[in-house]
Amino acid sequence: MNPTVVGVSARGDTVSCALAGELVVPRLVRRQGRSAEVALVAGRAMLLPGDDVRIRITVDQGCSLRLVDIGGLVVYGRPGERGEASEWHARVNLAPGAHLAWEGLPTVITDAGELTRSLTITLAPGSSATLRETLVLGRTGERGGRLTADTDIHDATGPILRERLEARGDVRVPGILGSARVVDSVIAVGDHPVVAEIAGATRLEFERGGTVVRYLGDAAHDSPLSGDLTGAARPYPESARVA
Repeated sequence: MNPTVVGVSARGDTVSCALAGELVVPRLVRRQGRSAEVALVAGRAMLLPGDDVRIRITVDQGCSLRLVDIGGLVVYGRPGERGEASEWHARVNLAPGAHLAWEGLPTVITDAGELTRSLTITLAPGSSATLRETLVLGRTGERGGRLTADTDIHDATGPILRERLEARGDVRVPGILGSARVVDSVIAVGDHPVVAEIAGATRLEFERGGTVVRYLGDAAHDSPLSGDLTGAARPYPESARVA
């Protein structure tokens, strides 16, 4: 399956967008000056066992990209048997002075589902990225399946954030998630990232160039984190509740 490609490049005072994809289809929402907004739409029911989503994002020098997920992602499996894991891998490259905002919706791993997920961001001088990532073990009434999630954010100096989460809904491990089944994070890295203080969430400052604000709990709609990445403490609306 061909990867999903979202490329934003400068063209005079505006931008051009290279968009392609099958499992995840990018659609141009609007374009203004050196900024573009792109929606990511599922090409079919997903993620099924064996699905392999690869997303490649590039933002040219001085350009800005806003990515919006349309609908949350549900990871399915085959009840009663251990099948192939679903794969979801995103790689982002930001040129000098480029900016990315990615407003992700929840990814839910069902009882029979298994997901291997990674996010890699490469920052150039003066670039920045702010993104929302919500991982949920199980739908309502479920414990959830297996999850391995890696985050690697770095620049020319070296790593800014490297993190791995390994969790199983049926085997809770103290010191990892405990009784929580929702990990909701806003991550801001790069040049002058700003994330407001949010009551009910834990804030961690990186050694250099970044912040993560994170909520652990039982339901995505109880999270105090904002869906528009502006720092306003506003939970998911009822219409977005998938867990």
